[in-house]
Amino acid sequence: MRISLILLWACLSQLTLMAQTLRYEVHDNDLVHPRMYKERRERVLASMSPQSIAIVFSADVRNRQNDVDYEYRQSSDMLYLAGVPSPGATLLLVPRGVKIGQKIFRTVLFIKDRNPKQEVWQGVTMGPAEVIEHLEIDTAISTQYISDVLDSLLPSTDTVHLSNMPTRALSVPLTSKNIYADVDLKKWLKARQPNLIVKSPMAVLARLREVKDSAELRLMQKAIDISMEGHRLTMQGARPGMHEYELEALMEYAFKRQGAEDVGYPSIVGSSYNACILHYISNRRTTQRNDLVLADCGAEYHGYTADITRTFPMNGTFTREQRLIYNVVLEAQDSGIAASKAGDPFRAPHKAAKDVISKRLMELGIIDSADHVGRYFMHGTSHYLGLDVHDPGTSGPLQVNSVITVEPGVYIPEGSPCDKKWWNIGVRIEDDILITADGPVNMSGSLARTVEEIEAMVGKAP
Repeated sequence: MRISLILLWACLSQLTLMAQTLRYEVHDNDLVHPRMYKERRERVLASMSPQSIAIVFSADVRNRQNDVDYEYRQSSDMLYLAGVPSPGATLLLVPRGVKIGQKIFRTVLFIKDRNPKQEVWQGVTMGPAEVIEHLEIDTAISTQYISDVLDSLLPSTDTVHLSNMPTRALSVPLTSKNIYADVDLKKWLKARQPNLIVKSPMAVLARLREVKDSAELRLMQKAIDISMEGHRLTMQGARPGMHEYELEALMEYAFKRQGAEDVGYPSIVGSSYNACILHYISNRRTTQRNDLVLADCGAEYHGYTADITRTFPMNGTFTREQRLIYNVVLEAQDSGIAASKAGDPFRAPHKAAKDVISKRLMELGIIDSADHVGRYFMHGTSHYLGLDVHDPGTSGPLQVNSVITVEPGVYIPEGSPCDKKWWNIGVRIEDDILITADGPVNMSGSLARTVEEIEAMVGKAP
């Protein structure tokens, strides 16, 4: 496939112009090495048929309100394969290669040209020259040439693999209808090549991202270490009468202070009955002396997130009932971690944890049949972890160097059909588990987990 020399000249001229603008600088010295990105792309290319191509999209810029956008976060697939931090990029993978100028490339990144006037407002961004310099992409050219390149490729292409769309659907007010971007894109591609097979999402990325390489494990451990310090600071600073958002502030202060760019997901800090709401994120209630607080919070570092939950008493001492439920969940988590072995089913940790909770809740008289355990333990015990808090994977047998959470919980909201002494007790304990050939490794295991360890920490600010 060939793109005209005129196109190549235009790209080179643009690179010369951009060289006269402000220099793009990288301030972190622990990023993923470009060699790792290349190795990942090569594995994707090796999985593809010769006449196929793959297209990976960057995330959208999302509007918060009026002329204010949310802080940008790149799509995980783009981060995984190229490390490009900027919006408006598209990665093209071509096993047979595409000719641009006089060279053939199997990897082409399309990215917006730098705009010096816009950079005055929004800061220096990556353009084609910066991508080639810092990320060692085979070649990078302006996004304005995407159609030209695709038009040259599609006549000899039988299959197009698409990563997840940045925004798949948009709800149209008043109409009760959605606009589906992926449907329109598939129509656009088939209009150019009627017999084209379009596949989305890319199954190979789920398989590859399930098993972490050395760079990913290094960054995940950093995110986990940062998160553990946030949980420590929060428990140490807890005092009855604080608002949930004050605890959230302690947590996220520790994250930022240690270099985390963001949280991996909205921080969950629920006290009393709010601890029984699985994804409670309002964090506005004022805590009381005998409250349990469930804090499910994780820092994001260079795109990788931790996912840790601890439950602690605001006054530093568990009540008898709180202690009993806490130890049920702790026993369940210990059983789930022990079941996290390479080669075992993905749901083995869940079965182990659920069996413990069913047995112990019956012994406590909270349920009278194991069939009722779902009333108080209604979610799965594990999910994959990585660039996404719920990272993609195959859900097949656990593999060496995959990372999963083990997070059983018991949630007994007010009005539950059990003795009132159990009401408003919500407990979850969550750690991040690395699967190894020698057994599970708790990457967040140095954070207080037992009743005694937590009571020794809460309210004991150094």
